[in-house]
Amino acid sequence: MKKKVLRLLAFLGLISCFAVFTQEAKADVDYDITNMDVTAKVNRDGSLTMHRRIDYEFDSDAHGVFYKQNLAKKQNLTGVKVKVNGQSVVSSNSGKNNTYQLTRSGDSYHFKVFHRIDEDDNVKVEYSYRILNAITNYKDTAELNFKIIGNGWDTDIDHAKATVMFPGKVKDLKAWAHGPLSGQTQVLHNQGKIIMTVDNLPGDSGVEVHSIFPTSVTYANMNFVNQNKKKAIEKQEADLAIEANRRRQRNNYINWGLLALAAISSLGVIVTGFFSKKVGYWPRKWRDLAHNYEIPDVSPVAAQILDEADKPDTKAFTACLMQLAGKHKIKIEDYQSGMRKKTNYRISLVDDSILQDDLLNFLFKKVGDGESFTTKDLRKYTSRKLGKKYEKWRDRQFALVEDAGYIDAKVENQKSSRRTFMVVGIVISIVLWGIGLFRFDDVISAGSFILAGAILLVLEFVAFFVSSKRMSIYSEKGALETDKVRGFEKMLDDIGTFKMRDVGDLILWEDIMPYAVAFGLSKKVLKELKIEFSDAELASTPFIAYGPFYSTGSDSFERSFEHSFTSGVSAGSSSVSGGSGGFSGGSSGGFGGGSGGGAF
Repeated sequence: MKKKVLRLLAFLGLISCFAVFTQEAKADVDYDITNMDVTAKVNRDGSLTMHRRIDYEFDSDAHGVFYKQNLAKKQNLTGVKVKVNGQSVVSSNSGKNNTYQLTRSGDSYHFKVFHRIDEDDNVKVEYSYRILNAITNYKDTAELNFKIIGNGWDTDIDHAKATVMFPGKVKDLKAWAHGPLSGQTQVLHNQGKIIMTVDNLPGDSGVEVHSIFPTSVTYANMNFVNQNKKKAIEKQEADLAIEANRRRQRNNYINWGLLALAAISSLGVIVTGFFSKKVGYWPRKWRDLAHNYEIPDVSPVAAQILDEADKPDTKAFTACLMQLAGKHKIKIEDYQSGMRKKTNYRISLVDDSILQDDLLNFLFKKVGDGESFTTKDLRKYTSRKLGKKYEKWRDRQFALVEDAGYIDAKVENQKSSRRTFMVVGIVISIVLWGIGLFRFDDVISAGSFILAGAILLVLEFVAFFVSSKRMSIYSEKGALETDKVRGFEKMLDDIGTFKMRDVGDLILWEDIMPYAVAFGLSKKVLKELKIEFSDAELASTPFIAYGPFYSTGSDSFERSFEHSFTSGVSAGSSSVSGGSGGFSGGSSGGFGGGSGGGAF
């Protein structure tokens, strides 16, 4: 049995190797085509003398580039010359550097140019050759129908220009170009030229030129069809041009429709923001607040809610645990673990009454063993349930502040609805402006679109912040209590400018510290405590103790618990005439389709 399995594996391996070595080797090459300039010179014998220059910008190493020129039946390619960066390269099948290979498969000619390319190199490759029987002479006209830039490129082309040059002035010259509708065609009768230009040409689109002109231009052409063709060609191109113009018109309707919708959305946000009335009560500005040395009437969690006018964060929950420890409802102890002696903390249950809180109940009974849990347990806990319990705790705490009459629920809902309306309006505007930006073909329209969009979007964001400032969720009672809370916070923030002993003894500061944690000021307060109170005094209190509990380092309980708790909850929180004009869509059936290239 083992032998059969080994033979099967060997056979499959052999097939895999054969498949790999028989495939054309393709490297993952990162490059851009920044410019393509193609010139087709019309000769009297109906042939085209081609010169194709391609400018590459490489973002990775490469061995060279390739190009494929597809032709129609009875057409041939002669007089080939290839240059790289202005230097001629020789034809060779050796694959050596600065050589090229030319192979033919049916009606397709394949160029493979070997040239060592380093990352960030700019390379210019030029192909010169002659296409025989490119033009057909009819009884009443001569016709050139040619995919002058093929649709078989591996990447888009930033800028493309294609020129058809005639032996001299051509009075009755007509031309149509097919490709992206953003392209432009110039027919210069007196110069005997057709010039086609387009930016951001998709690699699978290409540019096709269809031209008719007097047979006297190519009087030596042996490729002759004994029939009249001029009217049929003009009708074909007129139909294609009409359809292209219809598409342009439809695009314009869509573009201006998007512009109108974006403008309406923007104006709705702007009017709502700038013309909304002031609602609610406002606490005093920070600069007008005096220091408040009395502990607020609300808990550290509620104090943070009033200060931020938002739901509490993990600092508030950490402060809640510190306050519970100060009231001897839980016990917090540090211990060392691991090879690096990392400081962790164990939170033990002292008073069962706190388990009425759903989050605390979950921490002790699900994360821990029912009697205690550790910061290490928190870091290892990965269930989404903890995150959901935390989100519900935040909602409950905010609701308690609301129920106490500090928050006006009606104004809060009104503010939330208005903010949602404005955010949706801004998002719609951004999406519509973004879509419209890529739909405009000409630079002037696109530039105007960008300017109008930028101005309105800036006004929308300003209106959003103005509206937010005009609505306060505080009740009159809440604004007064917030003044007290922020006055207390300002006192803690300015600590060091007054004597801490004048505020109170260590027992009082033990009650103050949870507020400092909730406000994010614990490090500053602790630093001053250790300056003003001696080691002996600090050691005399059981809560603000020696050890790492209130240290300023990463091993402090505040830093350790907040980091561990955050890790635990993160899993669950929250043209018709043939003259100059635009390109026509579709194709007129010209030869050369599928021509293109890439890099290897």
